[in-house]
Formats: sequence, C-alpha cells, structure tokens
Amino acid sequence: MALAVRHQSTYKQPATGVNPAYDEALEVIRAYSEQKAHEATLAHTELQKAQDAGADSSTLRALKKAWFDLRVESRINDGEVLWNARNGRFDLTEPVYEHLKQNEWQGRPLEILMQRLLQMFVLPDMLDPRFVGTPESQLNLQLARGVVEPGSVVDPSSAKERPGIELMTFHDEPRLHTIVMVDLDEPCEAEQTFREQFHWIVSNVSASKMQNTADLDKGTELLAYVPPHPAHGTPMHRYVVAVLEQPEDGQQRLDSAQVSRDMNMRDFVTEHSLRVVGLSFFRAEWNESVDDVYRDVLKQAAPRYGPITMPPKNVGPDGRMKYAYENR
Repeated sequence: MALAVRHQSTYKQPATGVNPAYDEALEVIRAYSEQKAHEATLAHTELQKAQDAGADSSTLRALKKAWFDLRVESRINDGEVLWNARNGRFDLTEPVYEHLKQNEWQGRPLEILMQRLLQMFVLPDMLDPRFVGTPESQLNLQLARGVVEPGSVVDPSSAKERPGIELMTFHDEPRLHTIVMVDLDEPCEAEQTFREQFHWIVSNVSASKMQNTADLDKGTELLAYVPPHPAHGTPMHRYVVAVLEQPEDGQQRLDSAQVSRDMNMRDFVTEHSLRVVGLSFFRAEWNESVDDVYRDVLKQAAPRYGPITMPPKNVGPDGRMKYAYENR
C-alpha cells in the first residue's frame, strides 16, 4: 500500500529544445494548467465566503467539490505528478494525488476484492451485498508473514496475534470506525450447520486520508482478540475483517455494547447504525498449531469432526459376520 505521506520526488524533467512538437505540447499544458489554477483560486475564494456566511452543508460540499476538481485539472497533466503516482509516491495534501490514489484503488484492487467476496460467498453469507454496496476505503491486513491478499489461504499460526490494519480513506477529517473480525464457518453441532463466530471487536479507531495506519491501542476493545482456530475435519474457514464507520459520519463514539462471540453480524451492524467502508478476508484450515489455540487460549480440548462411520451391513451388533440370509 502506498503511504499517504509526502515523498521526495525523483522525477527528472525531459530536455527541451530538441523536439519542437514536444516543446509546443508543454506550452499548451502549461497554459491550460495556469488557467485551471486561476479558476481554482477563484473557487476557493467563493468557498471561503460561503463558509464565513454560514452556508448550509450541501452548498459547502458543492463548492468544495468544484474547487477540488479544478485543483485536480490544474495538475493532472503534470509529468512529475504522473511519475510520482506511477512510483507509489502520493502526497495526499494535494487534491491531484488524492484523485489518482482513489482511481488506483477503484481499478484492479477493488475489482479483485469484489470478485472474491462474491465468488467465495462472503457476501451474502455475512451481509446483504445491496447493504454493503462498494467499499469506499482500501483495507489491507498485515499478518505475521506480510500483507494478506483478499481471499488467500494462510497458516493459522500467522494470525496468532491480531492483524495490523491499514485503511486508506479519502476524508480530510478523522472518522471513528469499529473493526470486526468474524469466522463465517464455525460448525454448529446443535443445528448441524455452520454459523458466524466473532473473534475480535474494537471500536473508536480513528482514520483519515493522512492517518491510514490504525492505532488499535487507542481504540476501545469490546471483544478481546481470539486467533483463528478452524477445527480438525471442518472445511476451509473464511475469516472476514470489516471496517465499519460509526454514526454521524464517524463522529459518534461507541464506548460500550452488548456483544458476544455467537451474535449475528447483520444484527450488530443494524443495532449500532454502522456502515461498511472496508472489507478484506483470508482463509485457513486446521493444522497442528490450531490445537495450541484450543489448549492455551480457549482452555478446552480441541474438537475433531469427520464423516460418521457406518458399520458394514454384513456385521452384526456383536461384531460377528452375519449369514447370507440375515443380510436381507
């Protein structure tokens, strides 16, 4: 993930005076950029006047967008800007870099994420796709062995500690989020099916476009982290991490809530008026490290699942072979 900080540019301006057509193109770009920069200055003045006059929020949003778009236009053809973006150097204090970063996320990375969320039935198993829509923020999960590609299979031991969270949002102001990790494939013996199991909930985690590494220690842990523990004999488990924006555009705190490991994600999101802004997930299946989690963390014997073994039809309750006529 490209960091949202200012970088020293390595761009070198191509030589002029060699190709007249190139020099003329540069002049056209320069004139266009100057014109848009002038229009952006006027738009910013208008925005300030509206703020001073106490204009309503919808008017201010429209004026800010007009200024933002003009600032982008004034530099979108700048060779140095494009060079920096191609090399992962995004100065998000500049609208043009924010625009390019957002376009980068909404291209191939978002396409792959949505494809895997739907193909592996994370949606709708966890939440209705119509409710989720398209995640607006890029979520990267950092496990012991590096950044996790959405949907990839990992060794359960690599998630022994809580994951690091990188959230690339595109908001100027810090917003509060609730981070949830849930297993969608916990076996439920009573109902002979699979259910959700919550592994972790931490609320009041702040993030903005200039603060994309979540400081989890400053959040409010509502449910302590439990490492993945896919039981022996169960299919591959899907572990989903969801970043949920809290109410009032992320300004309302969530300091307490009635939570349990067996609750339902749909109910939790609805009850607390949370909005999904970031999603990612990984998959894991049993290996010997899982038994350590049951013993050391859950303080219980590791379960074993598997197909029910049926006795052969030609063997009686006493274990003796039946005669041929008894098999009918």
